[in-house]
Amino acid sequence: MAEKRKIERVLLIFPPVRLYRETMKIAFSPLGISYVAAVLREECEVRLLDAAAEGFAREEILDENFIRYGLPLQEIRRRIEEFAPDVVGVSCLFSSLFPMVREICEVVKRIDPRILTITGGTYPTFMAGHCLSEPSLDLIALSEGEVTMRETVRALKEGRPLGEVDGLAYKEDGRVVINEKTQWVMDLDSLPFPARDLLPMELYKKVGVPHSFSAASRNNAPLITSRGCPAHCIYCSSTKFWGNRFRFRSPGNVLDEIGELISKHGIDEIQFEDDNITADRRRAKEIFRGIIERGYKVKLNFPNGVALWTLDEELVDLIIEAGAYEMTLAFESGCQEVLSKIVKKPLNLDKAREITRYIQKKKLRTNAFYIFGFPGETLEQMRETFRFANEMKTDMAFFFVANPLPGTEMYEMARERGLLRGDFDFENLTFTRSAYHENVFPAGMLERMAGREFLKYNLRSYLRHPLVLLKKSVVDLLFKRPRWSFGLFIRILRRNLW
Repeated sequence: MAEKRKIERVLLIFPPVRLYRETMKIAFSPLGISYVAAVLREECEVRLLDAAAEGFAREEILDENFIRYGLPLQEIRRRIEEFAPDVVGVSCLFSSLFPMVREICEVVKRIDPRILTITGGTYPTFMAGHCLSEPSLDLIALSEGEVTMRETVRALKEGRPLGEVDGLAYKEDGRVVINEKTQWVMDLDSLPFPARDLLPMELYKKVGVPHSFSAASRNNAPLITSRGCPAHCIYCSSTKFWGNRFRFRSPGNVLDEIGELISKHGIDEIQFEDDNITADRRRAKEIFRGIIERGYKVKLNFPNGVALWTLDEELVDLIIEAGAYEMTLAFESGCQEVLSKIVKKPLNLDKAREITRYIQKKKLRTNAFYIFGFPGETLEQMRETFRFANEMKTDMAFFFVANPLPGTEMYEMARERGLLRGDFDFENLTFTRSAYHENVFPAGMLERMAGREFLKYNLRSYLRHPLVLLKKSVVDLLFKRPRWSFGLFIRILRRNLW
């Protein structure tokens, strides 16, 4: 039997953010550690530290490509020492955050080597062996973290072997042991709402830069109603991360959480963070109809984009009546052959055109996501995407370079074909830089195309809809976040014009 450990206090940290310099800074209440905290506090005392939000104004240039914003390590150390936790968990939302996870874990071990360190997220889940090579990191909660974290704490307190904990990676006798994730929360309604009472909710309103490019209100909050997606697009790891199971909360449970956000936190804008909130069209209609029937006066936004192939006119009407002021449309490609044969996205562009025109007829503000530079995609197919984007005439459009994320089919394809640069590193991935060597795409070509298409498209859009773009670019960006917005624009212009 393993040795029993005293586990009385757990500190969960959303770390400072290591951010590519051509990317916008954001700060919003982190759902991952909030959900884990809501479950864990039935077992022990839990404290949350959002180091990114609390130190949002503090920036540090790391190198020519990356900046860091958030609390300094000495302040994080002070908070750890003050709370004296037995376990410190550090969120790793995306791969470029792992250097921050590493730094915090090293600080923890310098304070007291007996404190256990644990992380979770997509990158640690799919790269568990690599991540656990870090001496200061003890454990990884794979994929869905709530139950794994709870059972880890219980096993430690009871002296049971960690090998009994589903979905846990750890070290034993100098080797990495990975307990594959086999158990999932099938009834998401059984989870408590995120422990937002442990977060600085008023600070997010003050900072005022949520996940979406713009917000109708500073009193906004993220909310997730489902886990996973029924699609299997090659660039996305969501389906695999959530166990190849599309699971969703009941409409009543979602509506109750919206009610709590309104009554307890004064929230009047909901930003739905689902990978595919409308995949179950009937359920989606019940949620938006419920917002209307309960009389919730909220604005709605969808930062992760909406799957066009799930929409119909009735659903669009309900979304708008419920309070949506903007919708981001996830086209990904404007070439049907790329969508069907390369991306494997179940989107018919002819139907996408129809529903997009219906949305625009309803005077809803629209953004669009496009990805190009997939392995096997031709230059002419990329140009077809740009032509399609100009045909759709959404208010704004964003063009991303296709890069292989951990856990994706696209990464496996690129690795097996030897397409990646010799210096490829997940921790330096960004959607504005190509990861492929020059024999795949000429050096700098995709980067220049992404920047120039973004500038050209949105200049044309400004001429079509000056009032909309003035609000988004001047009011939402330059007035609300002038220093980092201006710097971002200068960096984009420098890359594409000089």
